Amino acid sequence: MADRQAKLEADRRLWRQLVAGALALFIAMGVGRFAYTPILPLMQSQARVTNSLGGFLASSNYLGYLVGAFVVGSATWFRRRRLRVYRWSLWINIFSTGAMAATEDHWLWYMLRALSGLTSGFVFVLASSMVLDELANRQRSRLSGVLYGGVGCGIAVIGLAVPIFGRVAGWRGAWIGAMMITIAIGLPAVLWLRDAQNGSPAAASRAVDLPTKRLRTYFPWLVVAYGLEGLGYIVTGTFLVSLTAMVPALRGFAPYTWVIVGVAALASCFIWAQVAHRWGSITALCGAYVVQAIGVLLPILLSNVPGVSLGSILFGGTFMGITTTATMLGKLLRSEDASQAIGLMTGVYGIGQIVGAAGAGVLAHYTGGLVLSTVMASGVLFLGALVLGVGGIRRV
Repeated sequence: MADRQAKLEADRRLWRQLVAGALALFIAMGVGRFAYTPILPLMQSQARVTNSLGGFLASSNYLGYLVGAFVVGSATWFRRRRLRVYRWSLWINIFSTGAMAATEDHWLWYMLRALSGLTSGFVFVLASSMVLDELANRQRSRLSGVLYGGVGCGIAVIGLAVPIFGRVAGWRGAWIGAMMITIAIGLPAVLWLRDAQNGSPAAASRAVDLPTKRLRTYFPWLVVAYGLEGLGYIVTGTFLVSLTAMVPALRGFAPYTWVIVGVAALASCFIWAQVAHRWGSITALCGAYVVQAIGVLLPILLSNVPGVSLGSILFGGTFMGITTTATMLGKLLRSEDASQAIGLMTGVYGIGQIVGAAGAGVLAHYTGGLVLSTVMASGVLFLGALVLGVGGIRRV
């Protein structure tokens, strides 16, 4: 009886950890980073934000994300205090979202989006490493889909909320409304997450098996491919709603494409985890890259509700699945220091996002639309699949 009670209590602690991590990613990623996508069309129509400015604002966020991921992944000071840094970063992220409504100064917008990106990088790396360490120790790594499902849930919720806030109070109301949503769920995200291992390398090493150690040489291929994912996916991740709104017949439907993306992203974490379990992580990643490349192209090949909807499903149904699968694979290949591995991967991913978002905005300015940027993004994703294959498809 005592053993059963202890097991139930351990399971409750594990699920509190999972839910807290999912809520943290809901806040820092689903809202802190991706609320910008459905709010951008409001800012373009009400605050005179151009495509090029929109792209540079997005890139400032991704630059902050890049710095945050590299710093927290490589600096021992942060890893030793990861719970404290995580908590402060989460609250700063929440309030930097709402502060976007307080000004129309472009430089302040740049700084706020960079601060949001910096703290998003901190939260993503630290929350992921703490939860994944716990799952690995409990041999429950297949539950990682619950953790990353928080991003998709955040995208879906904010995609539904932004049109409502926007109709009531415009683009400023959308940013303030997004902040209020995250404040409401911030407390459990802070209180429930625990750093059970205190960054113990010995504890992390227990999760490594011999086949994983023999595959360590695959890690550089994974990092390159993950960087290409950041470069390829971010064009749609930043401009999908704006791209759809450029078609007059789809203008009213455009905000809901982001809801579709969020719902698909929520499911994708579980779907691709099962695909990876059955056919191997590398095979699953190759398939996800190809599916995403097709999804990115569909909104410009079929500029109607079915085409845009299917493209949104394929895009949303892969980008978080790729993150889940790639992060878990990276942790296995460098499990002696999960924070450093996740930090490096997230940083390279961030470089891709900076180049992709800024480049797409500039191209849109000079070409008068986002078609060329979208085609190039799809090609980059196909290249990512090729890199994964050339690196050597092996079952992991």
